[in-house]
Amino acid sequence: MTLQNRTLQNSLDTGRAEDWLLDLAQRHRLSPTQRQIVQRMLGLFPDVAFLSTIEIAERAGVSQPTVTRLATALGFAGFPEFRAALREVVLSGRAGAAPDRHSAVDLEVGNLAGLKRTLDSERMTSAVRLLAATAPLGVVGLRASAALADYFGYFARRVLPAVSVHTDASCLDDAVLGLRHQGATALLAFAMPRYPAATVAAIRLARQLGMATVVVADSPLAPFAADADVLLVAPVGTGLLFDSHAAGVVLAISLLDAVAATDPQRTQQRLEAHEALVGRWML
Repeated sequence: MTLQNRTLQNSLDTGRAEDWLLDLAQRHRLSPTQRQIVQRMLGLFPDVAFLSTIEIAERAGVSQPTVTRLATALGFAGFPEFRAALREVVLSGRAGAAPDRHSAVDLEVGNLAGLKRTLDSERMTSAVRLLAATAPLGVVGLRASAALADYFGYFARRVLPAVSVHTDASCLDDAVLGLRHQGATALLAFAMPRYPAATVAAIRLARQLGMATVVVADSPLAPFAADADVLLVAPVGTGLLFDSHAAGVVLAISLLDAVAATDPQRTQQRLEAHEALVGRWML
């Protein structure tokens, strides 16, 4: 990133512009490739408002005409009109922010603030209802998402009667089929970028077998969004060498808290039984 771009990055509050683009994309019917472009653009703010179609195409891994068609799909006469609107939104977010506004911590604070909308949404209510009703509860997470799946599963086993976590792609199909045979009616999947193909295949298999799918992902424009009965969005932090999943952790534990609250008596009994064993493994 050039010094000029760093100066621009520090002088603009891009959260409003990102929300504008995301809302615009959700209000139009986009192809999977077009959703991919929008998702890539969301990670390029504020520079994306000043890039050419060729530059955006190169960074999104698509052709230049595909980027041009995205502009018309979003309701603009052409790319120049779309870029002008994008620039206006970006520049209107100029603020006297501190120079470190876009540090990794500040970006995560923004992600957590945006997470409130998900936690208070009808989607969250639907997810809780589906997960509270299934036994066993299968949890899927591969590669970067394995830690989130293990985190949820570790605590879920303390308050729910039957929880199984699956982080091995080689036997994931068998695991989903086994869950269905055991009576599972829903599957929880964590799918953070880069999205493992096996995770998407497991989500689709679960639906084919008649199970509801609750998916935690980083964007409502994820290419497999249509395969989720309930999609819960936990944005990732992109300010460091690797993505950070602070919002995903908060969403995971909030989801479990809400599921446990659907049967408070059972939750209390199981927690008390767990506490009785703490002395066996705590110093």
